[in-house]
This record gives sequence, structure tokens and C-alpha cells, in this order.
Amino acid sequence: MSEHAAQAAGPRPVSTQTRRGAVVDELRRAIMAGELKAGQPLREVHIASQLGVSRPTLREAIYQLIHEGLLEQQPYRGVIVTAIDEKFITDTAAVRVALETLAARALADDPDGSRRARLQSVWEEYRAAHRAQDSGRLHQAHIALHRTIWDASDNAMLKRIWPTVEAQINLAITVDESTRSDPDRALHVHERLIDAILGGDPDTIAAEVERHTRASADELLEMIAERQRTADEG
Repeated sequence: MSEHAAQAAGPRPVSTQTRRGAVVDELRRAIMAGELKAGQPLREVHIASQLGVSRPTLREAIYQLIHEGLLEQQPYRGVIVTAIDEKFITDTAAVRVALETLAARALADDPDGSRRARLQSVWEEYRAAHRAQDSGRLHQAHIALHRTIWDASDNAMLKRIWPTVEAQINLAITVDESTRSDPDRALHVHERLIDAILGGDPDTIAAEVERHTRASADELLEMIAERQRTADEG
């Protein structure tokens, strides 16, 4: 990589209209792309300038990413980028499998049909976004689909935990979209998951949630391994 390219790498400017959410998304992308490296301290003035946002807005985004585990506060060093290694990813996947299985089973155990109706509604939006071939809309529909599984479980603790898990799901979706970009496959994968939940069999639900989550984790691990191979070859 040339010196000019190295200087250009890193977070990219974001629209002032999107503010904190866009800053979070861009920092998350830069971390996963390796542009912000594990152990690297965040220089607030420099990054705020790159993103075109105020330092208070940047700090709000940093606090959220600390909460998600992608950044960490260290004594004498300030905020640094967390190492996203195999253990971090597999541990996250294990927690997601356990909690999303709990949420999906609770949703399926639907006393009046309202939980299933909510899932059907967001599933229809996902399918509509797929038909429209609108990548941004599809990304949001994908997040909404998983959010509804957790929220419609009506489990207060799962609802409290969701914001942290959402970040990990967002990572998995972003990796899938950037490395494979296969909306038809994603539709089929989610169709199996939704069918399992609506079918109501607890064992089938558990198997589909695990398959779905483990596949996302494996893809993220492969992306990181490929990035390391490229770095070693360079």
C-alpha cells in the first residue's frame, strides 16, 4: 500500500443528517475492515475531522462501541480498538444461539397469535425489500426481522440485552453483504428460520437458530483469516 493510500485509509466522512448512528456504523466498518487496528488508540480530534462530526457526537458513538465490546477504555492509553479474534466471535455466537433460541421458542409459544402476526409482518417487509432489490432497505429489514424475534418474545431481559446483540448481528450482516452479496441465498436461509419458528417445534427451532448463527460466525472468521493471509503475503 502506498503512503498516500495508507494515509487515506480509515473512517470516511458521514452525513451530518445521520449523526451518531452513521458514526457508529462507520467506525464499526473501519474496525472490521482492519482500517482501525486492534490495540490502536483512537485519536478523537483526527477521527472527528475525518468523519466530519463534532467531538461530542464522536464520543457518543465511542461510548456505544465500548458497550458493544468493539472498543475498550484502558488506563493511561484511553480508548483503544478491541482485538476481534476467534474467541470473541465464537463466544458471541454461543451467547446468540442460547438467547435467540430462547426468544424464538417464546415467540412460537403464542397464546393469542399476536406474536406470530408481528413476525409475519416483518417477514413480509423482508420479502418486499428483496423483490425491490433495494440493498439498504433489505439490510434494515434483516435487522428488524431479528429484532422482532427478540422483542415479540415478551421477555423483559431479552429486550434489555438486544441492543448489544444487535451490534453483533449487524456485523454478521455487513460481512455477508460485503463478501458474498447473495440476496437470494439470504432469503432462503431466513425462510427456513421463519418456517421453523412458525412451525412451533422447539427442537426444530433450536436447530435452525444454531445453524443460522454458526454460519454467520464462520463467515466472519473466514473474512478475518483472509485479511490476515493478505497481510502476511504483503
